[in-house]
Amino acid sequence: MEHTMPPRHSLTEQERIVLDIIMDNPFASQKDLAERCGMTRPTLATHIGQLTRKGYLLGRAYVAATRAPIVCIGGAAIDRKFCLFSPLVPGTSNPATGYTGFGGVARNVCENLARLGQATALVSIVGDDLPGHALADHMKSCGVDTSRIQFAGNASTAEYIAILDDRHDLGVAVFDAVVFERLDIDYIRRCWPLIAAAGWLFVDCNVSVEVLAWLTRKAREGSFSLAVDTVSVPKAQRLRGQLDGVQVLFTNRDEALTLLDGTTTADTSAAIAAALVMQGVGTVIMTEGARGLTVADSSGVHALPAYRTDVVDVTGAGDALVAATLSALSENMDTVTACRHGLAAAALTVGSRESVCPGISHDALDTFMTTHACTQDQAKETVQ
Repeated sequence: MEHTMPPRHSLTEQERIVLDIIMDNPFASQKDLAERCGMTRPTLATHIGQLTRKGYLLGRAYVAATRAPIVCIGGAAIDRKFCLFSPLVPGTSNPATGYTGFGGVARNVCENLARLGQATALVSIVGDDLPGHALADHMKSCGVDTSRIQFAGNASTAEYIAILDDRHDLGVAVFDAVVFERLDIDYIRRCWPLIAAAGWLFVDCNVSVEVLAWLTRKAREGSFSLAVDTVSVPKAQRLRGQLDGVQVLFTNRDEALTLLDGTTTADTSAAIAAALVMQGVGTVIMTEGARGLTVADSSGVHALPAYRTDVVDVTGAGDALVAATLSALSENMDTVTACRHGLAAAALTVGSRESVCPGISHDALDTFMTTHACTQDQAKETVQ
């Protein structure tokens, strides 16, 4: 029988150190472990007892429980963002402030998950260039399994360029993602042992139609729980007709209508989300920007308001919402509660210039949700 390790956010820093050293060498003596941890043997014994009670060790020979990882497949890129000082004037140079960092939907989701204490792995492709290696090194430093990141020769790492208006809303964006064409079905199949061991698999629609079809088929066979982000209207078309097998779908109104492709006359958010459930999706989470989101499943439809917060940069907010929602679902929270965690993560992220808020964590989410509870209650949730 496999024993599943709980999420690490419940550990103290000292317990994390002890667990990491035990997992590195589970056959070490208590004397060796105490020396490596820099603590006395009685103190070590106390931490081992705590780890056993919390379910991280099985209590015999320091056997560590296993954790089903959340595997992320899809885009990894360099983000370049520019925020205008004043309204856009077409046909001329516009003054702006700029920022460069790491991005890509799957990469952003994966880093957020790691910062929330989840075991994660990234399956993606970057150029065999300085930006690509820097991106992989950064992910490794965040605790992500980067062994399935490909480095493509004679190709550049994908690049996303966003122009934000003077209100910090997205004006226009362009994305050079030619390198993703090499993330083909043959490579995904070679990653099957990793994918099959996943508790949740997240994939964005930067991958090909063939890859999406194969993954949804595997999900229908019960290998893992599949979550998909449609990314954009053009890329949402790749998922059309393949909704059966998708446990959780993250999308927006326009992308959702693209998936439905004229098969419904629904015009409200609730009706559109419900129509996708009728087509085979387990849970539909349809984001609506500053208004919040609509979530639908077989039990009904809920509209959840967004948290009110100051906006610095909206880039990456949707990816944070995906990650925090999946993290909560992997910890067996109900869907509505999980979505509230996602909304809190999105609110934290729009307050940061980075695509992944460096301060995001379970503690940060809990604190934010507690301090903003009154404003969330004022904008009432509706059940439809």
